[in-house]
Amino acid sequence: MDSSSWLYPLLLVAAVALTVESVRQLRRRWVLVKVEGASMEPALKDGDEVLAKRTRRIATGDVVVVGAPDPDLGWAEVRRLKAPWWIKRVAAGPGEVPPGAAEPVPAGHYYLLGDNPAGEDSRRHGPCPEQMIFGTMVRGF
Repeated sequence: MDSSSWLYPLLLVAAVALTVESVRQLRRRWVLVKVEGASMEPALKDGDEVLAKRTRRIATGDVVVVGAPDPDLGWAEVRRLKAPWWIKRVAAGPGEVPPGAAEPVPAGHYYLLGDNPAGEDSRRHGPCPEQMIFGTMVRGF
């Protein structure tokens, strides 16, 4: 076998491997989530899509994509990979007092609210652990 007969298959395998790794890296850094329900109305409506970027720079007022809490137990850090995504707004960060509360948010947690008070959020499930937050919304569609 001469060098030209194995060069093309080798280049093809390398190109496929690079493409697969690129897609894997993009999926770890970015997520596209479809809005379900009315909890973020009027800013985001049912059926809208949100592009979010993984980050740990989270500020009050940001719209975040977060792993949904357990209906009975609230947010549990171990459920993040299995949980469906929720979209909520950060109402208070660590050390800040959330609206309508007397106690500040504990370190490493965020108080998340839907723009529409009818939705489920930290009022029912308590402050969300930082590890459950994927990232912040970059753009809504």
